[in-house]
Amino acid sequence: MKDSVFREYDIRGIVGEELNLDQVYKLGCAIAYYFAQHNPELKTVVVGRDARSHSPLIKKELFRALTDAGLTVLNVGICSSPVIYFGLHTQKIDAGIMITASHNPSAYNGLKICLGTTSLSGEAIREIRTLYKQNKKLEKLERPGDVKNINLVDLYVDWITNHFVHLKNMDVPIVVDCGNGTSGPELLKIIDKLGWTGVDVLYADADGTFPNHEADPSVEKNMQDVKKTLIKGKHLFGIGLDGDGDRMGAMTKGGTLIPADRLLALFAQPLFADAQKDYSNTGVVFDIRSSQGLVDLLTEWGTNSYWSPAGHSNIKKLMKEKNALLGGEMSCHFMFADKYFGYDDGIYAALRLIEIIVASGKSLDELIFIFPNKYSSPEIRIRCGQLDTRLVVKDVHESFARSKKGKLTTIDGVRVECDYGWGLVRESNTQLVLSMRFESDSPQGLQLIKKDFFIILRRYFDDVLLKQELQL
Repeated sequence: MKDSVFREYDIRGIVGEELNLDQVYKLGCAIAYYFAQHNPELKTVVVGRDARSHSPLIKKELFRALTDAGLTVLNVGICSSPVIYFGLHTQKIDAGIMITASHNPSAYNGLKICLGTTSLSGEAIREIRTLYKQNKKLEKLERPGDVKNINLVDLYVDWITNHFVHLKNMDVPIVVDCGNGTSGPELLKIIDKLGWTGVDVLYADADGTFPNHEADPSVEKNMQDVKKTLIKGKHLFGIGLDGDGDRMGAMTKGGTLIPADRLLALFAQPLFADAQKDYSNTGVVFDIRSSQGLVDLLTEWGTNSYWSPAGHSNIKKLMKEKNALLGGEMSCHFMFADKYFGYDDGIYAALRLIEIIVASGKSLDELIFIFPNKYSSPEIRIRCGQLDTRLVVKDVHESFARSKKGKLTTIDGVRVECDYGWGLVRESNTQLVLSMRFESDSPQGLQLIKKDFFIILRRYFDDVLLKQELQL
């Protein structure tokens, strides 16, 4: 395995180039060793997989490693990541592994790992990498563990439908693009049990070759089939789900893909609607790329805003620390601790959105107008090649600190807040790129904050390229 597969939030890479199938057993042994080091009483591991062509072989080698370590493996089969999370929160299961590469193309695969209900990230992934390199493994037992099948999918579907019983037997004129991810079959079961009519579901069959488009609903080009279906007439809005079902994007009838921070505001509004209640001991967690407009709304509603470094694991961790009811990331992970378990689940988030629209009697186009008018750039990602991205971020930080132009936040890269707007530059956790975003109350302010960053970044990038990326 190359070092590059050991990422911030999971283990993932191109099969055969970065992630070698003949090393999966060794990796599984390292994971079992990690589990034993951090929970000596650990006995059961639930495992699910996506529909990629190499997932069955990864499952076979992983099962062999875990059972050689004496563990009982609970085999779910093909499922979404939220089904694994659901099992960890509702059943007596000690750990979980999802074999998936999420929204990445079919050449990729990997593992999402949980110890208890906590998704491993950062230092935990790096520790597993060290154990793998050291060839660590538990002593092989004369009587290894065994594999048992478990039907978590139906338990998950039943739980979801029981908690949205008030939406039963409704006409729900929406279009949902499942992107050939693993949540498609689960969604069809939920729609059937709720007795919905009017829903058009695209690409619901789980197909790890992703023959129609990349399964990432936060990217507009992947929502073009939703947009075309909306234009035809009857549907009121659209939803997209990602490859392993833990993310959800939403599109208005007019074909606007709603940024995640605006969706998060829609989710938050009903949670803090009672002016007589005190919401000061809770709040909403969101990543550092989010709009100041979200902070303004939460302040108006009397609750707290908590910035988090990017990454769903970071957001879930901070939600627990801050007793937050809701969390969200700009890549469209949404986590509900209100009436749910606090993990990211695309189907659940979609149902909460439908619930809000039904209760309000308004369209999605109308509801998004609660968000303050801001002029925002999309997330800008510039490839860096051999450039040391840490030094670039450090230079931006030091330059703004010297100029004293604005307030600096450094929990993830550097976010600079000036009177006329804010800008952010950070290292991506998944690629060798710099990630940037800018926002202001006016078009002029947006250009000013971009120029502030341009003056520093031009030391490292071609002027023409940089101006093009920043749209200066």
